[in-house]
Parts: sequence; C-alpha cells; structure tokens
Amino acid sequence: MIRRRRWRLALGVLLAAAALALMALARYGRSAAFVVRAADLHGLSRALADRAAYPVTEDDVTVPCRHRPLRGRLFRPAASGGRAIVGVAPGWTKEEFDVMRLDHSRRTSRFVEGVALIKRLFTEQNVTFEGRHFQVSKLTLALRPTRKPRPPMWLGGSVESAVRRIATIAEPELGDTWVASSHLKTPVIIEQARVFKATLKELGKPAPADFPVLRNIVVAPDRQTAIRDAGPAIAESYKIFGKWGLFTEVVGDAKAEPEFEDLLRDRFIVGSPEECAEQIVDLLRATGCTRLVTRLQWVGMQHRHVIRTIELIGDKVAPLVRKALA
Repeated sequence: MIRRRRWRLALGVLLAAAALALMALARYGRSAAFVVRAADLHGLSRALADRAAYPVTEDDVTVPCRHRPLRGRLFRPAASGGRAIVGVAPGWTKEEFDVMRLDHSRRTSRFVEGVALIKRLFTEQNVTFEGRHFQVSKLTLALRPTRKPRPPMWLGGSVESAVRRIATIAEPELGDTWVASSHLKTPVIIEQARVFKATLKELGKPAPADFPVLRNIVVAPDRQTAIRDAGPAIAESYKIFGKWGLFTEVVGDAKAEPEFEDLLRDRFIVGSPEECAEQIVDLLRATGCTRLVTRLQWVGMQHRHVIRTIELIGDKVAPLVRKALA
C-alpha cells in the first residue's frame, strides 16, 4: 500500500514537471484503467506546495451530483500553498444522477447554486444558505484557503448556452475562466471562446488571464506508432462515452459513435514530437489558449505508452513549442 501511494505521488510530480503549463488526469471512475482518487490529490496538493510553478487541479468536480459538494475539495486549496485550482462542471451522464437519486433535468440549477455556495464558503464565515438544492446554517471552513480571497475556478460547459452561463457566474478578476472540454473539436472551441469573451465584455467583466483547453495527446516516435499503441484504448473509451450520449447529447455530433479518423480529427494531438509540437502551436494560436491540460490515458492502455508520452512532452515537445512561440 505504501509503495503504491509513493508510486502515485511520483507519477503526480512527474506529470507536473513534464507539463507545458498544467497537466491533469481526468477522472472517469467507471471505466478508467487508472484513477487518481481524492486521497491521492490531497497528497499531491501538499507535495506541490513547495513547487511554485505547478498549480494542481481536479478535473472536474460534478457539483450537481454532490449533496455536500466540497469537503475534501476545500482541503486542497489550503494544503497546496495557494496553488489549487477548483474545477467544476454541471455533469452530463444521466445515470450518475440516477445513482444519486437526483433529477438530471435540474443539474443546471444545482450547478449554479452549488458554485454560489462554494464561493461563499471560501470567502465568508458563519455561512447560512437556503437554496433550492443546498442548505447550510452558520457553516465555516476549518481550513481557510491560502490564496485570498479564494482559489480560481475553472468552469466547464460544452454548448453555447452553458458558455454564456459561465461568463455570467465567473469572476475573471479572481482567476475564474471557462475551460474547454477535450471532447470539443478545435473550430467549436474557437467559436465558443469568442462567445465567452464577448459575453464577458457585454457584462462589463475583464477577459480572464487564463484560458485553459483540454486536449487528448499521444506522442510516439511517429504517428503510426502512436495510433497503433493508443488507438484501441481510445476507440474503446469513446465507444463507452458514445453510449453515455457524449456525441449526440453533449457535443452535438450526428453519430453516437464517430468513425475513428473523424474521432481523432480536431480532437486529438497525435504523432511524433515534431508533429505534436506543430499541432499544439496551431491550437494555442487559434484559440488563445494559455494552459494546455492533457488527457494521456484511456481504458486498457499500457502504462509504458502513457509514460512515453509524458517523457516526450517534457523532453522534446515542450522545447519545440517554446521555441516556436518565442
């Protein structure tokens, strides 16, 4: 057990060191071959407290599915030395809400209300909140966030109405921003980024300092090797996502299970270090992205291929990207 925890912590530190700006592992507990659990993130947050360059995030807390949406999540902003970023999203898979005996159709109002409560708990004491979904009485966090007045929040949403809503509830002056999903194609991200910034401007809010984009990345000696090693795992993972309604109900695709090449196109960065660096530079320039959050692993993927991507990003891709953007 101790050895396993040390291994996880070592992986977390390696992820941070290899990232272009921030690397986070997404959590899909029902299908992932490797899952970063909440307890691991406690330890990782504390380990990174002495490494000022590396923020730590959990991507994403599905606020509507949590009757008590914070608890451990509020530990990390204190333990990480002020480097925590809180990622929140409304969620989309109906069966997750069914498990919690919650009305899936009310997830948006639960999300908005939950975010409002999170903000107050971060910044106030003796919070009394009487909402439609959440109620607390004279509640104060025992561990106050190190960063004042609170940690920044990255808010997830994949359709235009959600992006406009996020602009409404975000406080960019505190570091809040919209985070673009890895499931969205690049042209959609470009358009939704325009909508987000335009809505902020309409509301008299400043543009956010950070604009994170989530992307699927596989780096290998060449594209053929990358697809050979990661392709089956990618196909299996997105087959599961398709059955959950990702494409037809969330991102607006016509097919529940797109063909493999169409799945990769504009969603994945795949190839040699040189090819991946070029694709990343194009993405950053097209979207205005300031932080690249990467998904590196899919169901059943061999761990050595994940580590290869991490090492190649740190050793070869990142230097090429920095040189191109200099």
